[in-house]
Amino acid sequence: MVTSLEKFKNNIIGSGNRISDYVPTVSSAGDFSKVTNIQVILNSWNNILLTPTRTYIANPEYGSNLYRYIFDPADGVTIEAIKDEIRYRLMLYDNRALLTNIEVSFMPDRHGFIVDIDMKYKNDTASMVIEFNKKNALKLEGN
Repeated sequence: MVTSLEKFKNNIIGSGNRISDYVPTVSSAGDFSKVTNIQVILNSWNNILLTPTRTYIANPEYGSNLYRYIFDPADGVTIEAIKDEIRYRLMLYDNRALLTNIEVSFMPDRHGFIVDIDMKYKNDTASMVIEFNKKNALKLEGN
């Protein structure tokens, strides 16, 4: 007979070979969708990078300071600083996957940048693209 704890471990948090999580979505089937394996890590990394530090009450250091680079000069020094921030924050808060590549490109108006991140988890590879722009910075300016 399967206990409630075993059912929880197998169905909610995953099994030994599979990680899973629930993410909010807008769909006719409901408000949450179950994601597994590399999609869980993509969601986690996205949350880490888009959460400004000092905004998460339970852990003020959680998140990243990427929004601070939006108005910095569009040069190699800023690119390296952005890459260092990404590496540091992702490995600090979620090191389940291997970070294989980071590409940073500046927006034409020079008020923002786009980050393209490649990762590998077990035999799966994935990439994510995140945009940081002046609209995001103005919302976060009070922090």
